Amino acid sequence: MENKITEAKDWISQADALLIGASNGLSIAEGYDIFANDERFRQLFADFQQRFGIRNVLEGCFYSYPSESDRETFFKRLRQVWIDNYEPSEVMTDLRRIVNGKPYFIITSNADTHLELSGFDADKVFEIEGTFERTGEIDDKSEELQTFIRQYANSNLVVLELGIGSRNRMIKAPLMQLIAQQAGWRYVTLNLAQDLFIPQHIADRSIGLAGDISKTLKELST
Repeated sequence: MENKITEAKDWISQADALLIGASNGLSIAEGYDIFANDERFRQLFADFQQRFGIRNVLEGCFYSYPSESDRETFFKRLRQVWIDNYEPSEVMTDLRRIVNGKPYFIITSNADTHLELSGFDADKVFEIEGTFERTGEIDDKSEELQTFIRQYANSNLVVLELGIGSRNRMIKAPLMQLIAQQAGWRYVTLNLAQDLFIPQHIADRSIGLAGDISKTLKELST
């Protein structure tokens, strides 16, 4: 693992730019899990659990509430705790250190806007499923993404993947296709061991770093 960390750090330091893909695994590393019936969720939404049987944030976001007032109450609480009261985590601080001033673009399915709140440029973060602040609205940055891809198509670029499931079709699959098409691109993926997946056709320019994402990001940033 230590050799892989060293090699990944070398790839990132030598890269002309970084294309970052992030999903729920990154939020979990910060302590925010939309799928979990954990203490954070129970403290915030005990009444919603009792009234509607909602077990996690994701269910709460898509629940068919009996009134618009109930729906608004749910999202108001969610935004207050997950966004308004959010303070940049060590995980995000480490990610910013890894980027270290390089050109970057981020594609994420996370709706919590923690990347922007941690200092990443909102114009360079594409939330492909929208955000908690603007539910139902997607600030489409497809053109910006395509411009970035064209700009670094023939460059030494590293795709840094953070906590994306092995079967993810929204972010992981398109990233795998891009890497396959660009001979100069490399791929570094961080995830739990059971969720790591590297396609064979790009394995020779890929590194999989298994384990706690927060710990791996710390190692990559130092």
